[in-house]
Amino acid sequence: MAKTVTVERRSIDFIPPEERHGKPRSLLFVWFAANTSITAVVTGALFVILGNSALWSIPAIIIGNAVGGFFTALHSAQGPKLGVPQMIQSRAQFGYFGAILPLVLALMIYVGFYATGLVLGGQAIATLFGVSPQVGATIFALMSTTLAIVGYRYIHKFSHIAAVLSAVVFVILLVRIINDGNIGAVVETNAFDGAAFVLGVSLSASWQLTFGPYIADYSRYLPEGTPKRATIGWTFLGSVLGGSLAMILGALAAALGGKAFGHDQVGYLAGLGGAIWPLVLLAVSLGKLTGNTLSSYGGYMSLATIITSLTGQNRVGPRQRSLYVVVISAVSLAIALAATANFLTNFTNFLLFLLYFMTPWSAINLVDYYWVRKERYNIAQLFLRDGEYGRFNKGAFLAYAIGVLIQIPFMNSSLYVGPIADLLGGAEIAWLIGLVVAGGLYYATSHNVRNQTASAPATPEPANAATVPATVTTSTEETL
Repeated sequence: MAKTVTVERRSIDFIPPEERHGKPRSLLFVWFAANTSITAVVTGALFVILGNSALWSIPAIIIGNAVGGFFTALHSAQGPKLGVPQMIQSRAQFGYFGAILPLVLALMIYVGFYATGLVLGGQAIATLFGVSPQVGATIFALMSTTLAIVGYRYIHKFSHIAAVLSAVVFVILLVRIINDGNIGAVVETNAFDGAAFVLGVSLSASWQLTFGPYIADYSRYLPEGTPKRATIGWTFLGSVLGGSLAMILGALAAALGGKAFGHDQVGYLAGLGGAIWPLVLLAVSLGKLTGNTLSSYGGYMSLATIITSLTGQNRVGPRQRSLYVVVISAVSLAIALAATANFLTNFTNFLLFLLYFMTPWSAINLVDYYWVRKERYNIAQLFLRDGEYGRFNKGAFLAYAIGVLIQIPFMNSSLYVGPIADLLGGAEIAWLIGLVVAGGLYYATSHNVRNQTASAPATPEPANAATVPATVTTSTEETL
């Protein structure tokens, strides 16, 4: 008898203990697959395009991924502990309605990465099956939509396949590049450029930090007793290894291929594969499909949280859930089909733009979780507009606004170069300033909350599924 396919039934609601399952090592595959995508390869190519030599791009890539990945992985422990999606946790910091601001910004991240992924994924599908890139992008959107609808369990299962295939293929391509007779001369070209190096570190850190709104979504079904070190460690390892491998491949390919790589990144990688070019395209497609699915899945939860905040609704049924996924995919596909040829430049601006706005949110969220509330939350109150977390938190908004504004003098993008960034020769450190300032200010303005937390019982009452508004109060999944 054939196995039935089950569709995830829960959405933005709390995952009760009896429905928890899985092992934290599964996070290694999810985040390795999401990071070993053609988009990450293109990001690595930007290191060379922005002035780094191929040789100096490698340490910049590793440092940036490690620093950004560390902060991002800290969010992963919130999933098993709280049992709710990443962005709905923002209600504890910004308030029930105040959380709409970071939710809208997160939605922009999801749609933006989804759209750029459809452009590159569409190229892979087009080359593999001999169709137009537009048709390829449409096929890719349909696959991402389907996987996001079936949900959490199948996203994890799919990521195992994508991660293993991507690891094998990307290592083969890296070996082929290293063995190329011209790579020695290419690597030795250009001396060390400090400003370009710092900009490269920031670019790879931004890649990791923009995953912040995603992280807890894929650990929230793990048992509450899952060790924090395991959750954080497997997430960090998958993210840093995957991101570093893909970006180093991209930097070396850009240095070696020049205009040929810049004109058609997917086609160039397929050519490097030689006889295994179909396998290369398949790996590119599956890796990008993982990332697109995460964007579609996280996007619908952010959209659902925004809408339920405004309507007072505390139930999102399976049909409505599927509709949200379709809307996110349709908007992203429309953007992808309208993409211009100047894709690399636009993508650079997009990454840096997101970094300026999401780094302060990440700092506030982490400071609140680890230092202010010390992992103690009343989950049921997250779903009440007049609950203990309030409608708006002025302290969080103040810290966030200053965290964004303080970055302006340090910004370095094609839209604006701040005076301090100019003095530093174009070095980009705005994200680091925003991280420290926003987190510090939020901690300083949370004096009352810290006092209440300190006087609370050492062992808080566990979340009770019966008191938490649920999307579906019966089984977790429905059978197709």
